[in-house]
Amino acid sequence: MSKQDKTGQCLCGAVKYEGLGERGRVHLCHCPDCVRWIGGPFMGLLFADGVTVADPAAVNWYQSSDWGERGSCRTCGTALFWRLRDNHRTTIVTAGSLDRNDALEPIEEHIFIDRKPPWYEFADDAPRLTAAEFMARMQGQ
Repeated sequence: MSKQDKTGQCLCGAVKYEGLGERGRVHLCHCPDCVRWIGGPFMGLLFADGVTVADPAAVNWYQSSDWGERGSCRTCGTALFWRLRDNHRTTIVTAGSLDRNDALEPIEEHIFIDRKPPWYEFADDAPRLTAAEFMARMQGQ
C-alpha cells in the first residue's frame, strides 16, 4: 500500500491527515446520528495505528455521545472523523475523504441496520448487525 492510499483531506484542504498502519475495510453505520451528520450512512474505515492530522487546530471536534466524538473541518465543514472519546487512536476516517479511495476493499459490514431509514438500500452481502448486536460486541471489547 502506498502512502497515497493512506492520506486524505477535507474539501478545502485545511485538514490533511495520514493513516498509520494497515488500512481496514469500509464499515457502514446507519444510526440516526450518522445519517443526520453525513446525509446518509457513515462510510468509514480504521487505520490500525491511528491517524495523524497535519494541523489538529483545523479540526472541530463535537461530542456526539457519551463515548464518541465527530471531527469536521473548521473551515469548510467536511465530515472527516469519528473517534472514541477515551481512545483517540481509534479514529475512523470517512472513506470519501481519502485522496485515493478507488482501491478500497468491498464493504466489510453494516452496523445499526435496524435503524437504517427506508429510503436507501445496498445490494452487497456484507454482514448486517443490529444496534443491540453491535453494542453487545462493543461491550465485550
